[in-house]
Amino acid sequence: MNKKKKINPILKIIILLFIIYIAFFVVDMSGYYEGKVRNNVSLTNEKIMEFEDLVKNGEEIDLESFLKKDDTDYSNKVSRFGEKFTLELQDVIKDTIDIIGDIFKSLF
Repeated sequence: MNKKKKINPILKIIILLFIIYIAFFVVDMSGYYEGKVRNNVSLTNEKIMEFEDLVKNGEEIDLESFLKKDDTDYSNKVSRFGEKFTLELQDVIKDTIDIIGDIFKSLF
């Protein structure tokens, strides 16, 4: 007979959370986040130097060229569905609260 030992679902969740914790710990210790921040600072410093050069030379300054444009759209089908679902749920809850309020008004 094949008797497989079933793993407790709570134990599975604990193991998954531990793995996620280890992953975050490794990312933190490797300095990945600090590297990204350092890179952004160096880009900012480059823009400051460029701005100072333009001021020294008396050239016209366009502030739009110095602003970082970060308009990345991270939406996908799941996030759009979630947004639509929450908006619909919000409408249903609002209507339900209005109906309950009307019932209380008629009672008192």
